[in-house]
Amino acid sequence: MKFSVFILLVISYLCGINKGLEAATIVEGTNTISLSPTVLTALFEEGRTNNSGLRVTEARVTASQFGTETVRIWEDPKFSFGGVLAGPRRGRIEEDGDLVYGVEQKLPLWSRPRLSRDILVAETQTQATEAAFREALLRRDLTKGLLRIALVHQTTAFIANDLAWLDTLIALGEERFRAGFGSHTDLLQMQNEKSKRTEALRTEQNRLRTEQAALNRLLGRELQSPWPRVELPRLMPPVVYSPALAGYAATNEPRLKVLRQGKAQAEAVTRLTETMRRPDVSLGLQGRQFSGDAGFREGTLTVSLNLPWWNAPKYRADLRRDEAKVRTIEAEMADYELSVREEVLRLTLATDAAYREAVLYRDEILQRTQQAMASHLVMWEGNRGALRDILDARRAFLDAQLVQDRAILEQHQALVELAALCDLPDYFQLGRLLVQLTGPAQHEYAGPAPSAK
Repeated sequence: MKFSVFILLVISYLCGINKGLEAATIVEGTNTISLSPTVLTALFEEGRTNNSGLRVTEARVTASQFGTETVRIWEDPKFSFGGVLAGPRRGRIEEDGDLVYGVEQKLPLWSRPRLSRDILVAETQTQATEAAFREALLRRDLTKGLLRIALVHQTTAFIANDLAWLDTLIALGEERFRAGFGSHTDLLQMQNEKSKRTEALRTEQNRLRTEQAALNRLLGRELQSPWPRVELPRLMPPVVYSPALAGYAATNEPRLKVLRQGKAQAEAVTRLTETMRRPDVSLGLQGRQFSGDAGFREGTLTVSLNLPWWNAPKYRADLRRDEAKVRTIEAEMADYELSVREEVLRLTLATDAAYREAVLYRDEILQRTQQAMASHLVMWEGNRGALRDILDARRAFLDAQLVQDRAILEQHQALVELAALCDLPDYFQLGRLLVQLTGPAQHEYAGPAPSAK
């Protein structure tokens, strides 16, 4: 009678463990965070301040801004000085002067100073756009890093719950063995299973340290800085593909903005190259003076210019080269825009695939595997089943739970990638964007919200 009561208590405890495992209700104090706009904004600001890669891009922007101030409208004037060696006709030297000096100034013709400044301004804008692109990548990587940490926390909780389940099962097996109903082989199988779970828990803990170190590096923190538990967000409805969404991404994708600004910079270089076929004109003033009495003898006004027509084919080749660079960037932009539209389609389909997989495991496979596990447990208790069937069913239940959570992670990562393509501050703004583009009747998606499953 006492043994039967113990069996009932153990079965009740095992059912409680199963429910706890399904809900992932291991609570590590109150130090828990959920993904939210406030949390992500705080992390973005910290990363913008401390990330070493962003500091590099900001330094490049600053250097380019200083470069725009280096353009000179007037080139430095040239001063020349010389003398005439005395010869047999000294009287003529006294009359013409033996000291020759002059100054020459290049004229700022053909708008070359303005065009040169336009190139530097375009370069500064390109560097600024590149910095914004790096910030968008940082926002994406930070969010995906938090999601990966949330999954590892969830997996660690499952394995820890499973270890508690195995401890209870081992206690039940020992009681059965002492009562003469169990076998030593069953105890060894259960202990082997516990050893496997213990090693799996250590592996997940090491993985958690790796993910935390990667996130700390992005934030400029010490690699071993601790992190609170991160909750895995709930499953969201899939995002439906629409041409409006693809067009918005093709307009606002950060790398496309960099390419467009690079095209503007290449066009500015082309405009300057067009003026190189025109001559450089300089004005000069020259004077002669006799060193004997310091008397001024004569002054000369000069105009000098180079003759670029001799190298006209070379200048045309320069122009064709720069025009080819513009066309290259245009072709790269067209190709990348197509890839962005393709990526939007892939990501929207990925949200749908992940949603269907998570729902399948949540509503069907998990329920069936849990029922199978309970059935095998009852049969084993009545000596009508093998322990191996219980352990196999338990492993199938754990695998199904992890597949469901990985599907949730993949869906949210696809949402993060989609928000990055649209250059949104965070993926919580995605639902609002979809409503603006297609109207509320077209999308039930309203944006992610943190919640336990």
